[in-house]
Amino acid sequence: MSASSDLLAQLERHYIKPSAPMPGGVFLPEVGQNGGWGNGSRCDAIYVGFTSSSGRILIGHELKISRSDWLNELNKPGKADAWADECHEWWLVVNDPAIVHDSELPAGWGLMSPSPRSKNRMQVHTQAHRKDPRVHRPAWNAVRSIMARQDTLRAQAAEALRRDAREDARRDFDKQVQAAVDRRVAAGGLHDAAQIRERLAQVEQALGAKIDFTAGATDRSSGRYGWSGEVTLAQIREIAAAVRAFGDVQRAVSALTDRWANPVKNTQGALDRLGAALTELGKAGRPAKPPRPAPGSAAAESPPAGARPSSDLFDEIPL
Repeated sequence: MSASSDLLAQLERHYIKPSAPMPGGVFLPEVGQNGGWGNGSRCDAIYVGFTSSSGRILIGHELKISRSDWLNELNKPGKADAWADECHEWWLVVNDPAIVHDSELPAGWGLMSPSPRSKNRMQVHTQAHRKDPRVHRPAWNAVRSIMARQDTLRAQAAEALRRDAREDARRDFDKQVQAAVDRRVAAGGLHDAAQIRERLAQVEQALGAKIDFTAGATDRSSGRYGWSGEVTLAQIREIAAAVRAFGDVQRAVSALTDRWANPVKNTQGALDRLGAALTELGKAGRPAKPPRPAPGSAAAESPPAGARPSSDLFDEIPL
């Protein structure tokens, strides 16, 4: 805690005893001017007494923790007047009384500092002037500002309780989950990190390559190609899809490569089938030949005048 926070905490204990079941008042730090009244200054701490022992009065405080801080206050006359005028008592609270030199304390202000003999009490060096509670009535602006600050602190305290309750519930839930995981691991139902790493190593050994888990993870690519010598998740999915489609890896490989296994043999087979088809086509389109003349006859000896030797188109094609 800072020196200012320590001083504020001890001042609160001075008014609100930690062990008291009924505090008898309200201690409010850093009370602003609700609604824009006054000069916009803030009161460092206000105590509102509810009981006769507290005097049922409004007590304001200005906290200073260094000589320079106090001198800065003195250089701004009237800075504290808006709140000091509304309170029944106004106190300057310092962590060391030497901060304030003789005759520097404004008229009517009290001066107190932490007691060297108690952590819960303050030592009064100069008693503050008290305005008569029967005559002095704090203005509505001051009362409203105090109520607004009290409501803000109440809401903050309620939210802190809810936050703490959520954190407690989360920690309790985490403990229950961890206990359940530990039981499952002990029973063999779950695998610890060492077992998972071992099984991953076995998978990579079976694949013959490391698995690249980052391919396609940081860009728009499909992640199909990984680093050289590594296999990606996309490639593993392709292998799995091929195995599901063809029954096993060997059949998948054969189905994908058989048609390209012997390109020369496949090309020769295609040419043979084309030649056979052309031969059949030639037979189907050739006209019927006339009967040959008897040997020794005139028709057999010579062709008709002007006739050219017969020629078959398909005879010219070496099939």
